[in-house]
Amino acid sequence: MALNKFMHPRNIYRTPPDFVKLYKEFEDFSTVAKMDVTGKVSIDFKDTRALRILTKCLLKSDFDLDVVIPEDRLVPTLPLRLNYILWIEDLMISIHKEHITGLDIGTGACAIYPLLAANKNKWHMVGTEKDEDSLKMALDNIERNNLQHLIKLKKNITASLIEHLFEEDNDLRFDFCMCNPPFYSNVQEVLESRSSARPPPKNAFTGSPQELITEGGELEFCRKLIKESAKFKNHILIFTTMIGHKYNMKEILLDLKAEGIKHTTTEFCQGRVTRWAIAWTYQDYDLYNLVPPRDKARKKSIPITFVLPEIPNLPYDVEHTTEKVQQLFDSLNIQYKIITKRRNETVLNFNALTNTWTNQRRKRRLLKKIEETVSKKQKLENQEKCEKSTPDSSIDEKSNVLNETMDLATACSTALIDQTDTVTNKDTEKPILQGIFKVSNKAKTVVFEMEYLEGSAGKEGVHQILQYIKNNWK
Repeated sequence: MALNKFMHPRNIYRTPPDFVKLYKEFEDFSTVAKMDVTGKVSIDFKDTRALRILTKCLLKSDFDLDVVIPEDRLVPTLPLRLNYILWIEDLMISIHKEHITGLDIGTGACAIYPLLAANKNKWHMVGTEKDEDSLKMALDNIERNNLQHLIKLKKNITASLIEHLFEEDNDLRFDFCMCNPPFYSNVQEVLESRSSARPPPKNAFTGSPQELITEGGELEFCRKLIKESAKFKNHILIFTTMIGHKYNMKEILLDLKAEGIKHTTTEFCQGRVTRWAIAWTYQDYDLYNLVPPRDKARKKSIPITFVLPEIPNLPYDVEHTTEKVQQLFDSLNIQYKIITKRRNETVLNFNALTNTWTNQRRKRRLLKKIEETVSKKQKLENQEKCEKSTPDSSIDEKSNVLNETMDLATACSTALIDQTDTVTNKDTEKPILQGIFKVSNKAKTVVFEMEYLEGSAGKEGVHQILQYIKNNWK
């Protein structure tokens, strides 16, 4: 279902762009758009060139911005970028700020956030960038729109996110910072970010490696920003970051709560894509009540909890019980990834492509039946070898029993294979369950928690997996 109705209430793209108008006004757009016999205009959203031209035309049509979007760089999703800017507006209004100066960490080749902020709100912006080529292209876009008086760019040649700015000029002050961190930790993660079993994305995939990859991935990037923010708590009033993975959001919130840092959250909805954002401050602002968390109306998912009993010869601690849980997930072909590993707690996100956990009892019965029939077959064969002379009728009788036994074993084996194929056919099935599981040490016991995030298997799927773990915890 499209999420446009959940966009920020001031986002102009709650009403979809008028493609007919763009078709008539922009020659470039007419080269990538198609008009049918009824006069309806459409584009192929999987075509990167079409996306680039659409974004360029919208920036010109709606904001009078002339922006060059390089072919080898990320095409900014305009409704999402505008959602972020509008949320920053809400934060600034809540603390009664008027003359605003903001910081964009990793501004990119388009400098999209500074351009929108300066053009729309007349904010002063500073953008940082590590990539030399992106920095030059961003500067060209700023000069092309005559916004040099409002936007300044600084190259970051350090490993820090914000510290380098204040080492250079400790008098710098910002009302907010914003960033859209890279999602992935390496190229392999980019390639595996979308399972082949999932339906293809609606939009084309764009972006250069430096825009998509950062050491440690998105979660470590955000944690690094939080760590640096504590050092420069009085240099920036409100720190913010966008988040692309929901399970990272939960971990960052735990980090902020553990440090007692005041914060609030939001959800950016546009098209069929959802992103999240967190804002935190060390100032005397109650952000949670000033700008309450905003997300789609839904029932809160409450984790289900199970105290894992001790297993003989298995150390009763978080490390070894987590390994045991991982083995059980492996047996179900459920994908998982560690997102937090502390001394007394390990948190993983999991993704089940297909249902491999139901009818486990039936499968065990079938396997037992196969074992029994194979054993019976071997016993009969041994008896035949031992008997040197046996009446024909006895041989016939034993042959019949042997054949029946083999037929039963074959039938059971076939049934088991057919059933397994049904639940593990990754080429035809869609992912059905995504969630988080946590193993932690509480009051001298090891506790296992599972939380449902999304998927057609629903919360019932989580309960079924937990039951499987209980049945096999031995």
